[in-house]
Amino acid sequence: MKRRKRLPRWLKRLERVKAELRQVSFPRSAEEGFRQCMALSTFALSLMRDGVRAVRGSDGKKASLERTGLLARLSHSEARRDRVWRRDRVRFFHR
Repeated sequence: MKRRKRLPRWLKRLERVKAELRQVSFPRSAEEGFRQCMALSTFALSLMRDGVRAVRGSDGKKASLERTGLLARLSHSEARRDRVWRRDRVRFFHR
């Protein structure tokens, strides 16, 4: 008696993934994608600002300082990621 081959999990759920992806509207152009990215960034910054304001004893100046600090840390980590990517690109792809 031969044992049947088992299908991988991702293949069993492929129809469900297809159905979920049909409901998502992806940007049709780079400009539309950039606009969506800007809208999401603006919304995220407003949520962060509202969260800092909700803390007792905080004022607008403190919220501004927190936002500036967070953006500086994000910028620093992105620059570090770029340096690592350039090094790895040369190492693995010889470019």
